[in-house]
Amino acid sequence: MKKLIIHLLILGFITSVFAIEEFKINYINEKVSKDTELKMREGSNYIINFYENIKVPILIFNINVRVFTSFNDYKSHQKLNSNAKSNNGYFSSSKHEIVLFSNERILKTFYHEFNHYLLRAYFKNPPKWINEGLSEYFEYLNNSDPIEILPQKNKIARVKSWIDEEIENDIERVLTVSNKQWTDQNIKPEYRSSTISYTIIFFLMSFEEGDQILGKIIQELMNGKNSTEVIKSTYPGSIAKFNEDFIRFYLEWN
Repeated sequence: MKKLIIHLLILGFITSVFAIEEFKINYINEKVSKDTELKMREGSNYIINFYENIKVPILIFNINVRVFTSFNDYKSHQKLNSNAKSNNGYFSSSKHEIVLFSNERILKTFYHEFNHYLLRAYFKNPPKWINEGLSEYFEYLNNSDPIEILPQKNKIARVKSWIDEEIENDIERVLTVSNKQWTDQNIKPEYRSSTISYTIIFFLMSFEEGDQILGKIIQELMNGKNSTEVIKSTYPGSIAKFNEDFIRFYLEWN
């Protein structure tokens, strides 16, 4: 792995420090088990390697990870420090920390938020579809040997059920709306925005060169192009071809 630039942060109260390759995760409030620490390291390196392979610049700081074992304490901290609503965890860009509630989803939540940390360290306001889509993709990182990304079968099942409902319109809305509109239309129980965003990423990563396609997409978005323009210039074919291939992929998915 290429040597990463280490940026030192002034940290608050730290209860534990765990080294991950050339940077550190600084645990605040509570510790996690050694097995969880090891899996966090493995998953972090996998996600870092993805960004290095696609030649998207990332900034690696010493990361604060604030862990709560009390749900009430977690929600109190969240209410005072963030607009996030998740019951599992969130990434605070202002405080530069990942905040986790220690439950059975802690690894999934960490991988999700770690991707936010990496992407947003350099790309301050990425479109929600790629910011959340990639985070949900890495959320299902499986600490096997070798590491695999497991499919989110519930989201794939939803998309398969929407294919007869002019899903092209959903794709267009996800790619073209503002981040606020993306959030506003991401409503229970379908979570249409996050479902479509995730399945776009999963579809692109099904290609042998999918990581490179995503790398070009991220770089073009960083250069100020809108998402529709970027798909047109990076996906082999047109938007119509993208939609056609997307639908075929999920129709054939078992």
